[in-house]
Amino acid sequence: MTQLQMIDTTKSIAQQDENVSAVLMYGSFTKNEGDQYSDIEFYIFLKSKENFSAKKWVNKIYSTTLYFTNEYGSEVAIFENLIRGEFHFLTINEIDVIKSWEGFVSFSDFDQMNLIDKDGFLTETLNQIKTKLPDRTTNENILFLSQSLLNVLLTTSNLIKRKEYAHAYQSLSNVQKYLLWLIRIATNQTHHWESPTKSLENDIDKDWYSEFRLTTSDLDTGNLKVAFQNSLNLSKKLFDELGVKTDLKRLLNRIE
Repeated sequence: MTQLQMIDTTKSIAQQDENVSAVLMYGSFTKNEGDQYSDIEFYIFLKSKENFSAKKWVNKIYSTTLYFTNEYGSEVAIFENLIRGEFHFLTINEIDVIKSWEGFVSFSDFDQMNLIDKDGFLTETLNQIKTKLPDRTTNENILFLSQSLLNVLLTTSNLIKRKEYAHAYQSLSNVQKYLLWLIRIATNQTHHWESPTKSLENDIDKDWYSEFRLTTSDLDTGNLKVAFQNSLNLSKKLFDELGVKTDLKRLLNRIE
């Protein structure tokens, strides 16, 4: 069974289940980016959660080989066909959670996201959302990202000096995250913002990609130090490109 077939099955089960009021789909398939390796992802709004078993409900879609709640509160299914699913089962009284995402996430086409809406509550909620695509390029956001980058650069520097190389290796991944967000702003490629590595090979040109690649490392001490120095160099380039304030540039120059 393919992902599209499983989405259709989910829709059919929800349509027949009197306890289901609405189903919101999110992720790649609402952005016309889904393929054979993509997850299927849903918010399912119930009239009642009394005596409700999420695991049993999901197993009606297709047999699962693993089902658990991850550290973010998503109920994760790995199906027997090795397709991965994420599910959030909430009561219909909690549907306003969708409005809390406004300004923080990029919404897909509402028609693609609105899979089932028996009582009209989902459509009503979506219609109240005005900001579908947040502006990631504001001066306020650039300032926040620059400050955050400086913070994790200093942390990584201190860990290297302390010779906690495994910890520094992990910290360097945080550096890379903020570098990527700033690169996406500098190159006007902000449409995969929530997961800045997603489709990176296609989203940014080969020169930026090559510079970012130099910030990655294995756990070899020498390679880790080189990757960190390259991260500093790329940070300086981005601060210049994006007109980051002089006091932040001075602080950046003090980190080594």
